[in-house]
Amino acid sequence: MRTFLESRHHQVLEASDGSQAFVLAEQEVPHIIIMDIVMPGLYGSAASKKLQEYWRTSHIPIIILSGASHEPVRRLIETNPNIRFLKKPVDLGALDEAIHALLPQGGILP
Repeated sequence: MRTFLESRHHQVLEASDGSQAFVLAEQEVPHIIIMDIVMPGLYGSAASKKLQEYWRTSHIPIIILSGASHEPVRRLIETNPNIRFLKKPVDLGALDEAIHALLPQGGILP
């Protein structure tokens, strides 16, 4: 996925768990976050909720990935138009479409 994103000229930062993802997002304030639902420490659904509730990161769109049903993130998706769900294995075309839908200006935010 890193290779695909970098081939699309995205800078990629990586976190090894949900807690680290929150800290990294707070420090770097990325244009978009792509995270797995199952991560060590803080699950992706909990990390997403935490990111959406924190003033510094609440505006950042999130794409959540999972091999299972999206039931754990259904409430997040229903209440926030900046969150998308993609089932794994991830179709790279669908990922690209989700990124463009969430970042219509290609990552340049007003």
